[in-house]
Amino acid sequence: MNEKSDSLQSRNSIPHLAGPAVLVIILLLLTLHAGRSGFASLLAVYAAQNNNLAAANQATRLNAADADPHYVSGTILEASDLSQAIAEHQKAALARPDDYALWLSLARARELKGETDSAILAARQAIPLAPYYAQPHYQLGNILLRAGRSDEAFRELRLAGEANPTLMPGVIDLAWKLSGGRAQFVEQAIEPATPQSHIALGEFFRRREEVDAAIAMYIAAGAMAEQNRRSYLAELITAKRFPQAARLWAVGRAVGVTPGVIRDPGFEQEGNLNEPGFGWRSSDKLEGLHLSLDLTGPREGRSSLKIEFNGASDPASPLVSQLVLVEPNAHYQLHFAVRTEAIVSGGVPAVMVMDAITNSVVGQSGELPRTTGGWRDYTVDFVSGANTNAVQVELLRRGCDGSPCPIFGRLWLDNFSLQKMTTGE
Repeated sequence: MNEKSDSLQSRNSIPHLAGPAVLVIILLLLTLHAGRSGFASLLAVYAAQNNNLAAANQATRLNAADADPHYVSGTILEASDLSQAIAEHQKAALARPDDYALWLSLARARELKGETDSAILAARQAIPLAPYYAQPHYQLGNILLRAGRSDEAFRELRLAGEANPTLMPGVIDLAWKLSGGRAQFVEQAIEPATPQSHIALGEFFRRREEVDAAIAMYIAAGAMAEQNRRSYLAELITAKRFPQAARLWAVGRAVGVTPGVIRDPGFEQEGNLNEPGFGWRSSDKLEGLHLSLDLTGPREGRSSLKIEFNGASDPASPLVSQLVLVEPNAHYQLHFAVRTEAIVSGGVPAVMVMDAITNSVVGQSGELPRTTGGWRDYTVDFVSGANTNAVQVELLRRGCDGSPCPIFGRLWLDNFSLQKMTTGE
């Protein structure tokens, strides 16, 4: 009985003794595996830093299930053995199939070997893994473009540019070069659908002096392109491209620019006199004078422009002016009304009409009276030049021999109009 009892007790104790031993073995195996994995990772890093294929191969042998050693091996092999490089990149992608970068590496290696269709398939694998990232669309787009599939290519490149706006100028430039500099092709390739993409196209066309295309993009961009439109407007005016500038200036305004028509001819509206464009403007140098809308006794309408002189002002700068579109080789009459009161100066103001292309005087009123005693109507005849499409109507001081040239007194302007004369008038 005792012997049986001892034997039974001995057998029952075996599992209790084996449990800790098994755990120790498992821990040893895990430690060994972790050690192999860690060493393999160190080798892979070393191989990548030193372009050492032997170290990369050793890393893959130590941990064949890890994607990184295969990726490193594949990258190094691209310089010497594309077939083996592809095999390693494929092992890396299969080891970590949710990593879009590994599929893109496989696509690159396949394209380098001339396996374009396979490269496209690999690149397409990356798209759903990172649909909002720029790189998968960008790489796939470039592969498709080199394969001659430009419509598909620019669809992907466009998505890349939308995901990362810094890529968009390069994509646009690529379309420009591919088309031989055709703005319509570029617009169709990019298919701008956001204010940002419209602005990017507008800036590109602006640099390429594709004025109409740039204006169309700025208009389509809406309010977000306001600053771009303002700077481009000033640029077009400086370049004397007045009809195009007028198109851009009219954006967002109830009334556009019509040849031969002066805007706000009776000074009825408050406005920004420093804004470039086709409304009334004043010089940036307003020392010695004050401009205001005067509701007292206008020539017609509800107000007139009142200018109060109280000291030195720059005689070389227009006191107030407006850029007006005209037709070439046309006879015009400028009509306006003036009232002056107690003007004292060596340089009395006059109304001038300047050719905006040549900056030459084509018509003038002569010096205005120092005191009119009421409103006086004036007419200035002029003929536009053969290449003239705009004139500048301006109030300018004349007769100053030098500066300073002080002026005192008051002057009112009202009731401007421009009339194109027919033959015989």
